[in-house]
Amino acid sequence: MSGPRTRTIAALVSWRWTAIVLAGALGLLASLVRVGGDWDWLVAVGDHVRRTGEVPGAVPFAAADTAGWHDVPVLAQLVASWWHGLGATTAVLAHLVLVTVALVVAAGAARARGASDAAVAWALVALVAGSLTSLGLVRAQTLSFVPFALVLAILARQHASPDRRIWWVVPVVAVWGNLHGAALLGTCVVGAYLLVDRLRLRPLETVGVGVSTLLALCVTPQGWHTPTYYLEVFDNVSAQRGEGLWARPSLTSPVDLVMLLAALALLVAVLRTRRPAWEYVAVAGLCLATADAARHGVWLLLLLTVLVAPDRSRTEDALPGVGSRAVLAGALAAVVALVVALPVAVVRGDAVLGADPDDVAALAAVAGDRVVLAPAPLSEALAVAGVRLWVSNPIDAFARDDQAAYLDFLEGRDGGRRAIRSSDLVVTRGGTSPDDLAASTDGLTPVDCPSGWSCWVVDDPAPEA
Repeated sequence: MSGPRTRTIAALVSWRWTAIVLAGALGLLASLVRVGGDWDWLVAVGDHVRRTGEVPGAVPFAAADTAGWHDVPVLAQLVASWWHGLGATTAVLAHLVLVTVALVVAAGAARARGASDAAVAWALVALVAGSLTSLGLVRAQTLSFVPFALVLAILARQHASPDRRIWWVVPVVAVWGNLHGAALLGTCVVGAYLLVDRLRLRPLETVGVGVSTLLALCVTPQGWHTPTYYLEVFDNVSAQRGEGLWARPSLTSPVDLVMLLAALALLVAVLRTRRPAWEYVAVAGLCLATADAARHGVWLLLLLTVLVAPDRSRTEDALPGVGSRAVLAGALAAVVALVVALPVAVVRGDAVLGADPDDVAALAAVAGDRVVLAPAPLSEALAVAGVRLWVSNPIDAFARDDQAAYLDFLEGRDGGRRAIRSSDLVVTRGGTSPDDLAASTDGLTPVDCPSGWSCWVVDDPAPEA
């Protein structure tokens, strides 16, 4: 009797530093987390889908033309709408749970590759420190954390011991593709493993898995139009300009600098020993993706965390695997982290929301039936409240000229005056670039607004196209 009990206790003790880091990291995230700028649009569209029972062919709350929009992440919209129906702060609590699960899965995958408790703990410190802008915001990519970690865990194990369980990546990608566009990056990582590592060992099976994974990406309400959705997402004006969510890493940005330093530290740890070729390819690909958009840094750091142990696979010092006691230890570490984090988030109340509910209600009353131009995340919160917006997220659904005008408005550039003229009511945060632009635009009449906000009625708005 003492043997199994002793081994269980040893398994729990072997996760002690990882559990401590997880608890501290989740406590920090819970004290900082809030709803970000591309979450509430999922809620607004999801409310429409649940109400009508139909997948929209245009953004339902938008005044600007979005006809022909390919709405792929319908499952994400339904999830967001359901969470919102349970309470405005439910998405924040769910976000912390998903982050915890993703971190524990990544930690478990690293431990299964032979990484020590201390090595995984410091890797998690680097991951969380370098990903605060991702892990600390509830955004659409929240729904990608767990699928990405699962795919990495499957690939790491399959490299060591290839078998038919590789087929698990197909259903994971199929579900993931209905949640968030990062499924495309995950599919690229799968492709790196299949083509570089597995093809020569199990060619027929590998081709079958690869083709099935690509097809799984198209198992969405848009079917064969799904690739068009991805093309539009990656070709939007914000991505071309490298602005907003598509901004490139900047050495003048403290959070970007920490992300780059964390990635460098993990890269040194990973590359100090010889790695399988597919790992080099996957890391290089995500390095390029991160250089193109800082938002992709979280995926690079997650991959490096899983790879932090030296590669011992296919040798006499093979992978130890994941036993039931290790799973129990990881589960208990997750519970410890959530016991610390969730009460912190609950105590913060409405402070976790992207826009104050009282302000949203007051601004919605001012808006009435008018078409509103406002910055995110306020604009998306207004959409949830039933306000009609000129342009907002999802930015790729709109015509390129409208995308450009809206981005110019957010940056306070002259091109934003077209966005102002296309709206009935302009709402800005006092003292910001959009506020200065609106204040310097002729033909606007100020109206009463909640404290901290500025509201202008457009005297002669441009007619809708």
